[in-house]
This record gives sequence, C-alpha cells and structure tokens, in this order.
Amino acid sequence: MMLMTGLTPAFTQSLFESSQSGDHENSVNNTFSLGGFIRSVGYAGKTPGEGDLYFQSAYGQAGLVLEARAGERAAAKTEIRFRAGSEFRQPVSQVEIREAYVDVWAGPASFRFGKLITPWGKGTVFNPTDKLTPLDPTVRSPEADDMHLGFWALQGRVSLGSSMRVTATWKPLYQPSVLLIDPVPMPGYVKFLEPVYPGPELDEGSYGVNWDLFTGPVDLSLYWFDGYHHWPGIGFDSFAMDTATMEPLLLNLREEAYRIRMAGADLSVPLGSWIFRVESAWQQARESRENAEFLPFPELSYTAELERTGTFMNLVAGYHGKYIMDYLPSASEPSLSAGQEQFYQLIQKGVVLDSETINGMIRDRVGAFNRLYNYQLEEFYHTLFMVGKGFLWHERVEITAALICNLTTSEWTVQPGISYKPADGLKISAGYSGLYGPDNSLYDLVGPVLNAGYLSIKLTF
Repeated sequence: MMLMTGLTPAFTQSLFESSQSGDHENSVNNTFSLGGFIRSVGYAGKTPGEGDLYFQSAYGQAGLVLEARAGERAAAKTEIRFRAGSEFRQPVSQVEIREAYVDVWAGPASFRFGKLITPWGKGTVFNPTDKLTPLDPTVRSPEADDMHLGFWALQGRVSLGSSMRVTATWKPLYQPSVLLIDPVPMPGYVKFLEPVYPGPELDEGSYGVNWDLFTGPVDLSLYWFDGYHHWPGIGFDSFAMDTATMEPLLLNLREEAYRIRMAGADLSVPLGSWIFRVESAWQQARESRENAEFLPFPELSYTAELERTGTFMNLVAGYHGKYIMDYLPSASEPSLSAGQEQFYQLIQKGVVLDSETINGMIRDRVGAFNRLYNYQLEEFYHTLFMVGKGFLWHERVEITAALICNLTTSEWTVQPGISYKPADGLKISAGYSGLYGPDNSLYDLVGPVLNAGYLSIKLTF
C-alpha cells in the first residue's frame, strides 16, 4: 500500500520531578514527565455512489504521555488516548493504550518490554523493510504517524562500540494491520468469518533482527524478519448460489495470516545540502501458494529518494519500484463478489457448473483481488513521489504538498495541507487527502470511501 509517513511533534513536557524514597540520590535520578494533547478533528467527504457531502469522521481526542526514569538503570513510557465521536457513520468511543513499555539498561545492553511502536526503514514515503509495525490506513488523522499500531514485544539491543549496534525483536502475539475492507460497500451476501490468526503459543511468534552502522557520513542498516506478515490475506471459505436464477446467496471469506521471510537493507548518505537514501527488501511466503489464494508471490521492493532541507522549504523526491518474482498473469478479474454474468459466460463456453468448478472460479477471483491489493497483478511496478513543505512567518505557517503517481496502475495520491500556529502549543490544520485511479483499480474501489477534506485544532501541553 502507498502509505505516507509524516513528522510527529514531540509533545512530552516535564511538569514535575519527585522522589519515591526521599533521599538525595533518588531526588536527582528519579524523574517523571507528563504531557499530552487535546484535539478536535473533522473530515468531510462524499458518500460513495450518491455523492452527498457528509461528515465522514468527527471526533474529539485526548492523549496523555507519561515517562518515568529510575536512575541510570530503567525507564518507562506509556501513551493513552481517549476518542469519542463518529466515523464512517458509526459511533466511536475508544480508550487505547497506544504504547506502554519499560526499558532496562545493563552496560552496553538494553531491553525493552511491552507494547511498542518501532518502524523499520529510513524511507520517507515507502519502507520495504518494515514488517514489524502494523498499520491502520483507515485512520482519520492529519498526522500520518497515527496510522502505526502498537504491538506487544520483547526487544534487546547491544551496542558494539560507538558506531554499531544490533537489535533483536520478538513478537509472541500477532497484531494485524487493518485491511481496507470495512469502510468499502460490499454486496449483502459477502460475509467475513472469524479470522485465521496464530495463537499465543511460543512457536507461533515472529522475530526480527537489524544491524545498524553509524560512521558519520554514512548510516547503513541490515534487516532480517521471520514470522507473520502484519498484512493478512483474504481467504476463500465457501460459496452458495441459487441454481435456478444463478444469483449468489452467500460468499464466506476470512482474513488469514501467513508467515514470510524478509531480508532488507537501507543506506543514508549526505551529498552536500542533500541526503540520498535507498532501501530495498526481498520477501517470500514460507508456505506453498497451491490452493492458498491469499498468499503473495515472492517480491523484490526498492525505493530511492533525495531530500533537501532548507530554511524556508523541505523537499523529498524519489522512486519506488517492485519486481514480482515467479510471476504468472492472473486468470481472473479481481473481485470479492460474483454475479450472473460470470456464470453465463462459463455456460456459453460449454463448462459444466458443478460445485468444484464454481468454487474454483470464486477462489481465482479472490486470489486476483489479493494480488490487486498487494500490487502483484503486474510483473513490475514503478512509482514516483514528491513531498514538499514550506515555512512562512517564522515557521508559524506551514504549507505541505504530497504527490504520488503509480506509473504502472495510473493511480494518484494527492495530499495538500496548511497549518497555522497562533500560539505556542496550539496548531490549526486543514487539508485534503485524495486517492484516484482508473476503473477496476484499488484506488477506484477505496478512493470514493476515503477521499475527504479535514480540519484539525490541536493543543499540546
């Protein structure tokens, strides 16, 4: 998926310091900091089909961030968010522990345990190596970082001198990303059953290892991941139709998690006033694709970008590509539904419509939809992108513009925005997020549901 990565302001501010035991040493080393934000957000979009303007999302939200430190040995952080309002015509009342973890240090080694958000990769727009942190692309927020979801993990890190470190992360519990399914209108006969996710058994966990090298002008990282991809696939379960009218009666689907192996690398090099970044990853499902329509082909994904940071403007421009290995053309149209016309076409070709033939046809269509969703219908994909930020009036006004063009699918992402800071801690933002694509493309399906303009007022403390 084309997911934008934004800058999240650091809003944690120390409000008080205290000692748990009262002695001088603890009063110096034991610290607490409390900060947070309160914001109101409204998204206005059009209803798919009718085109009527409506409040796609409208909510108030409060977030609290608490950080604590116990001397030189341990620290902890938690972020709690409260949200109430309406989203996609449904009431929303949510209390979420976004992150909650404890850090412990022991010489050159450190350990982090709890609910984490720790994305991989140096890319600004695309991160082929990031298989750890799940995402929710349906979230209605002007801050792209809000798409990241926390996951429960144990993380260990060892510093090998001042310029090298190794980090290992173990995810014993599966946390999936949110598929772009719920907001999209579907025929009434399409039902999603309980998902097939791994259980809490220790051998069902995932792990990742990354090695970082910092040598002043060059930052290099290598990555290895073995475990469940955070994007689940959509699997076919069963199909029923009226044999007299050939009208579909029931199509049962389910989300299915699958294991992959991934090896990747990224590199960041300064070139005068520019920064050059590259990132690439190979991934392959560990199971056979035979009769597993939800499994993707192995692929090689890569991105390269240039960034220039100035006093009045920041600019990032780059290219993202994919090569689908073991590629085979799709034999079916990508769809999560079936109609009379498909069955009549088979009859006209002399095909006998028994249960095996019908299920095979539906399974092929679901498999093609997975390929559409994962951008694997073509053997090669080429995408260009540009993200710019301009600053005015001593950085009180910020103008942003993001443009992404998938040359292979002719899909476009357009995200202009403007923000104003009338006072310290207060930020007023407005903008638009649009996904556009030709008929039968992924953006043609999800764009009418997600396209919207927004207004946000946020106070940090």
